[in-house]
Amino acid sequence: MVHSVQAQKAKAKIVPDSIKAPLFNGFTVQGDLISAISSLTSNGDTYSYEGSLQADFKHKYLPVFEFGYAGADKLTSDNIGFKTNALFGRLGLDFNLISQKKDKKPTNNLFLVGFRLGMSNFNYNITNVSITDDYWGGSQAVPYNNISTTKVWYEIVAGVRVEVIKDIFMGWTVRTKSLISKDADGNVTPWYIPGFGTNNGSGNTAINYTIGYKFQLPFKRKSSVKIKKPNAEIKALTKIGNNNQQTK
Repeated sequence: MVHSVQAQKAKAKIVPDSIKAPLFNGFTVQGDLISAISSLTSNGDTYSYEGSLQADFKHKYLPVFEFGYAGADKLTSDNIGFKTNALFGRLGLDFNLISQKKDKKPTNNLFLVGFRLGMSNFNYNITNVSITDDYWGGSQAVPYNNISTTKVWYEIVAGVRVEVIKDIFMGWTVRTKSLISKDADGNVTPWYIPGFGTNNGSGNTAINYTIGYKFQLPFKRKSSVKIKKPNAEIKALTKIGNNNQQTK
């Protein structure tokens, strides 16, 4: 009887190892390959180089800062020239839609949806714009030089990131862009906006293909052994066993 009670008291409930993702799970530095390749194949008409810095909180919320340098040097068939170049930036937040299993190490792969707010302050030149004189007749080429403007836009994004090698990630992002700050009718508008792309008045769609390195913290693994508290029956049996030992 005594040995049976002692065996029951010694029983413990073993909880399998669980992995807990920390609040801050590192950050990823990324570069966009598509913008760099398209810059080399556009014959200098447009060019863009961009990268990003993205943090990882709970492997679910991923704030991001995207930055770059872009410009254009375009000559149309009508001999109208456009030229600009400037820095640009975007701030935003992505949400990882891949659910994590509590009893396993969270996957580092990501399926993301999110938004961006972009801005660029730049100067641009437009040359050989033909202006017609409705009163006197005739026309002349007029240059518009060093026009300064600031453009703000928002983006809706979706994409995936896959860990191809430990801490090395590759993936793509599709984004739609819409201008917030638009030009008034009749104003001379920029043909190209750094970070936004060509200004066609109705928004843009873009694709990025990135490669990056993640500086991440190790997941915290913790093992726990929970001891069941003895119930009333075991307590009673233990008391009887102790009395029997004292009687002997």
